[in-house]
Amino acid sequence: MDTWIALARGPLFRVALAACLLGLAYHLLNTLWMIRQSHQRSTDKDLDLRGVLVATLNGLLPAKHGRPLQTAASIAFHAGILLVPLFYVGHVTLWQPYLPLPWPTLGPVVSDALSLAALAGLAGLLLGRLLLRTSRELTTRADVTVLLLLLLVTVSGYWAAHPASSPLAPRTMLLLHLLTANLALFLTPLTKIVHCVLAPFNQLVSEVAWHFPAESGAHVAIALGKENDPV
Repeated sequence: MDTWIALARGPLFRVALAACLLGLAYHLLNTLWMIRQSHQRSTDKDLDLRGVLVATLNGLLPAKHGRPLQTAASIAFHAGILLVPLFYVGHVTLWQPYLPLPWPTLGPVVSDALSLAALAGLAGLLLGRLLLRTSRELTTRADVTVLLLLLLVTVSGYWAAHPASSPLAPRTMLLLHLLTANLALFLTPLTKIVHCVLAPFNQLVSEVAWHFPAESGAHVAIALGKENDPV
């Protein structure tokens, strides 16, 4: 068991983290490059950057109008799933040796509160996806799988930190947490979790996309075989 834990904490973690960071960097740089290319091809380069900034800030707030429970679940989920992996002392020990500066850590009470909030938020989001018709129609199996994986990562992490309440042996629960967390890291660039780096650019992409390149209309008409039809 100790050998598997060492493998999961060491080589597997480094591979998963590298895949995550490289994949996110690719998506981010590719998005920025496409924004630049689209803006250069457009003859209308007057972007409402102030409006984009305001819309971006509003969009980053996980608010769902008319759905206060889903809003609360989303906020709780995002707070826990972002802060605990980055600042929980047990996680920081994994990458602290590779950092040139000290990294801040969360106290156990705050970490526990955020973990429980993330669990409640994940459960709420999952139930909303499955029970609300409007959400269920837009939900894919991949969406549910990702939520279930994150739920397993979070609950196994909480039990690994509180072995007295764990239904499994402490070392077994720790291994389960390490393996599922590594899998989540590896899948981050391949699933909708990639929005963690792309979300700040959604509004800018939309704004640039509406500034069509010159002659776009003519090219579309030719592609449809309607270049001689009146508009």
